[in-house]
Amino acid sequence: MKLKERLELIRLDYETRSVRVVFLKNYNRLPTPGGVLNVRKGDELDLPRWQARILEDEGIVEVKDKRLDIDQINTYHYREKRRPAANQITPLPPNFYMKARELVQELNSLIQERPTHMLLKDREIVEKNLVELAETRLLKIIRLALTSGEEFREKMTPEENLVYSSVNETARVWRDYVQDIFRG
Repeated sequence: MKLKERLELIRLDYETRSVRVVFLKNYNRLPTPGGVLNVRKGDELDLPRWQARILEDEGIVEVKDKRLDIDQINTYHYREKRRPAANQITPLPPNFYMKARELVQELNSLIQERPTHMLLKDREIVEKNLVELAETRLLKIIRLALTSGEEFREKMTPEENLVYSSVNETARVWRDYVQDIFRG
């Protein structure tokens, strides 16, 4: 399976995982994986993220899952740039890239509704810092994959672990190929 397909599976897994919601309104005949429910205002329930997002957009629920904000993006960006050595990769939350995607989508939506200079600036800063953070981490992950940095994998997100495995496997195959030249 190709890396892109495996990354898509991570995204799909994130979308289907349960998230806690609180109902802001009564809702009759709510289809859930466990059956159809009648829910009252104030009830808390675990729903698949994709379903919670739809209900949240309709103003029916509030998702209790902690969101990523611009300040957190800036903090992670600053910490990663401050540590140039590959073995100084800073831990990110497991769903960091998925939550960053949600933040960008939210900013894009707000910009479409009512574009302001401040929203455009926020979007620009988030994009710049996310790209720099991802590129900095990618270079560190490649260096770690080439030097057997297994002990640092717990600091990587699931997506980064896939990249690490791919680079590590590619390097191993290449090294074996070169060694085979000398074996005859």
